[in-house]
Amino acid sequence: METLDNASPTLNVAARLGEWLETYGEVATILPVLTGLFLTSRLQLRGAQGLLANLAIAALTRQMLAELKKQAHSPALPAATAPNPTTANGVATEDYTIVHNVPGRLRLKIPRLLTDQAFGKRLTSLLTAEARVLGVRLNAAATSLVIRYDPLGVSELDLGVALLDILQRAENATEEVGA
Repeated sequence: METLDNASPTLNVAARLGEWLETYGEVATILPVLTGLFLTSRLQLRGAQGLLANLAIAALTRQMLAELKKQAHSPALPAATAPNPTTANGVATEDYTIVHNVPGRLRLKIPRLLTDQAFGKRLTSLLTAEARVLGVRLNAAATSLVIRYDPLGVSELDLGVALLDILQRAENATEEVGA
């Protein structure tokens, strides 16, 4: 019986962390990106090696986040306390993947761009207004977003934080329109 009592706090913490990740979906959205950028930057990986490492790190991070979110749905917590991680159009909020990254250019795969043109327009507008961004190319059919930026004077971490803010603002505009 003591073993179950000792395991319970760990499961409870994992469930609460999963609940928090679902509540604050923008963190779960950008965390794989930031983790991949941070580790490939620290390991000084570029080109094909950097891309493969970035994708692998992002995939592992997404798996860990998914497992934590599953804990939020465990019987220990009522289902009502775990928000739905999908948007109104059914696209998961954590579906942002770095497809390619070199200094000065970042390409993201965002499946939501295929079904939500307004989101794509807001995202393009917000990115274009960002001083560090030199250009934005959106291809909704390919669910691709290319961001050209000035790599001088901006770290990948700063870029990731700015991208998180922009994604969050594009999401919040969706909520305001739907309200």
